[in-house]
Amino acid sequence: MTRLPERWTLLRDGEPTQDPLTGNRIDGPPIEVPWWGLLQKRSLTDLQVEEFEDGRASQRLILLLDPGLPGGTDRRDRWRFDGPASVADLVKVGDIVTVQGTPRNRRPARGSRRPAYIAAVVRHSSDLKE
Repeated sequence: MTRLPERWTLLRDGEPTQDPLTGNRIDGPPIEVPWWGLLQKRSLTDLQVEEFEDGRASQRLILLLDPGLPGGTDRRDRWRFDGPASVADLVKVGDIVTVQGTPRNRRPARGSRRPAYIAAVVRHSSDLKE
């Protein structure tokens, strides 16, 4: 099976620590898991783009991932696009998308029952800052 062409990084929440002065929980630095995938529009005539103001939009896309990701992926996971820049027409290199709903393993209709890829609906916002 061939590998999907785009580089993505799963950003998992790091171990939380406790602020010694206030006692509040502080999120640790994210744990980065590099992986391979492919970002696609849901359909050619997808009307899932919502524009809030000039230059600020949110859209739903499909992220296909190679199977076998250690620990899997779950709802609310964050993925960062790492390239290549030549295919950055939907999102820019360094942009982050958030998984919406539960990602699903997809299997071939015939033959092997091993998962062919993982499909996740993701949301990308043009003004999202990490």
